[in-house]
Amino acid sequence: MKKEKCGYLSPKALAVSLGILWGAYVFLLGLFLTFFPDVRFFWISKEFLGILATLYPGYAATVTGSFIGLFWGFICGAVGGAIIAWLHNFALEKYC
Repeated sequence: MKKEKCGYLSPKALAVSLGILWGAYVFLLGLFLTFFPDVRFFWISKEFLGILATLYPGYAATVTGSFIGLFWGFICGAVGGAIIAWLHNFALEKYC
């Protein structure tokens, strides 16, 4: 009961949530730039896709590349979400 009272986060839930969000963003970025290659709008640009392509092998502005980016984005988002939840819960141990 103490964990819910103090605001602990579920590492699994945050990992899945951030994995889905980041994977969907990377996927949609690739698809959007496949059909509209010259667009520049906030975080949608060929330059940003190029940066992500250096991090995610096989990611490109193609339909197949978008699915590869979906996979890598989900993995990175999930690992990041789990680390964030773990750090948050670790910090709460001191104060709760």
